[in-house]
Amino acid sequence: MKRGMVKGYKEGTRVSDLLLLERKELLSKKDGEPYLSLLLRDSSGVIEARVWDNVDPIFNLFHEGEVVKIEGEVKIYNGRLQLVVSSIEASEVPVEHLRPRGPFSEEELIRGIGDLIAQIEDPHYRTLTEHFFSRGPLLERILQAPGGKRIHHVWVGGLAQHLLGVARGSLEVAPFYPGLNRDLLISGALLHDIGKVREMTWQGLTVEYTDEGRLLGHVALGLEMARRALEMLGMPEDKGVKVLHIIVSHHGEPETGALKRPKFPEALVIHYVDQMDAKVQGSVSFMEADGHSGNWTAFHRVFQRYLYKG
Repeated sequence: MKRGMVKGYKEGTRVSDLLLLERKELLSKKDGEPYLSLLLRDSSGVIEARVWDNVDPIFNLFHEGEVVKIEGEVKIYNGRLQLVVSSIEASEVPVEHLRPRGPFSEEELIRGIGDLIAQIEDPHYRTLTEHFFSRGPLLERILQAPGGKRIHHVWVGGLAQHLLGVARGSLEVAPFYPGLNRDLLISGALLHDIGKVREMTWQGLTVEYTDEGRLLGHVALGLEMARRALEMLGMPEDKGVKVLHIIVSHHGEPETGALKRPKFPEALVIHYVDQMDAKVQGSVSFMEADGHSGNWTAFHRVFQRYLYKG
């Protein structure tokens, strides 16, 4: 079991924990004796570490990219935190267990999505949505995927939580505009970011873009995935094209990544709720991670503002 988080380490902290070994170097002291320079990570941050004694017997017992069990004490060296390791050993814990997790369990996410799909009355929209969210390899990928790389929902299950949040938020808006198609809102909201399962992937404890993610982006990938499903399922074109439009327009404007601007009310609703969910969650995550004292966070480069914590 993991016990603490790197971001909480301070001078004098006694550490007995599981951490990812990101870098291992064998170096020499001034007297020629060997020591180990390590870079250790968990989902909250990284810390430099040193092993000063008995280096030769343990050097080959653990490798970069593996989880190790560490004991030691945090000290200050040259003005920076450094973990002086008294004990290090290999662990059989897979790196997946150290990835950040959201507030909802996998089963809660599955149940929430299932409850929404059960509300879809139109058989075509329901069949399309079930195609992506029925239990199987694709749903497993959705449940592992983050919702973003840096800004919002950057944890295992983040994508599913974001899709669920946008769908629920869109339904909350629907009563104010009685003409909205609830079935289209649910289907479009659950599928608007589906391309992210191919755009991003976990590498250790960090989120990285895939090759096709960098080359195409999740909007184009989602469009391709949904179009293939529509053709396979034989969905009527007048319904299918609305789902496709929601996927290509949910970013709102071309300069922010949309292929088309939203052109009917359901697409507008999903665009604005998507923006709200991403930005509010992004601001909350940034404030929680901010280490500045006082009422204000550091400057947020994406939001272009300081955030008030008071």
